[in-house]
Amino acid sequence: MTSPVPTSPDPVTFAITGPVARITLNRPEHANTLTYAAMQGFLTALERAHAAGTPILLLSGAGADLTVGRDKGERVPGVSRQDNLRLILAANDLLASFPGIAVTAVRGRALGFGTGLALHSDLAIAADTAVLGFDELAAGLPPLVVLTYLYRHVHPKVADDLVLTGRRLGAAEALSLGLVSRVVAEADLDAVVERTVAELAGRDPSALRLLKEFAREAKSGEARPAKDFGEYAVERLVSWIETEKTS
Repeated sequence: MTSPVPTSPDPVTFAITGPVARITLNRPEHANTLTYAAMQGFLTALERAHAAGTPILLLSGAGADLTVGRDKGERVPGVSRQDNLRLILAANDLLASFPGIAVTAVRGRALGFGTGLALHSDLAIAADTAVLGFDELAAGLPPLVVLTYLYRHVHPKVADDLVLTGRRLGAAEALSLGLVSRVVAEADLDAVVERTVAELAGRDPSALRLLKEFAREAKSGEARPAKDFGEYAVERLVSWIETEKTS
């Protein structure tokens, strides 16, 4: 009698619990390193989250780390370097464009692509023991893709320091630089994240969508007189009230 061949767990899992779509990076024995196959799974999960229409997306990592980033040494037969790297662009776009609120729980190491996940989420709640940073250059890969978005989040001098030195940042410094939204005790991370997600899930989904859309415009850096932008805010708010509250 032959023993059944064990099946490998999915590198990325997806589940919906009520109003929350949950994506978990699921290679804890490899610090949730994202191989080509794992990235494909991550993209599929993000697409499912978009299609599900849930107002909240929660991204986390199984085990001790969020992720130490892409598998930089992997070579996939039949897949060009361009196509492999373009997966990063697709993932960043899908996460940033999620129509609801995307929350990332940052535990342990969140390096390279992991720090990018925190930045592309609406909220990134980190354990006080978390470690972030962009380590691509140390692995021989200039992080050009990182610079397509990092300058929008931190001062250019800070961005240059992060990508050139690849130094690792503790959670407190990451918070001070604006890489994460909040830092909590490691023992409290799961409870705080779940409470935050539950609170967001209790809000009006259309109000969350409007707030996210307007925040994206406000952060775009487009030159606009403050008074005009204020008038625009009033117009958007009144339009939403008249559409959503009187229908």
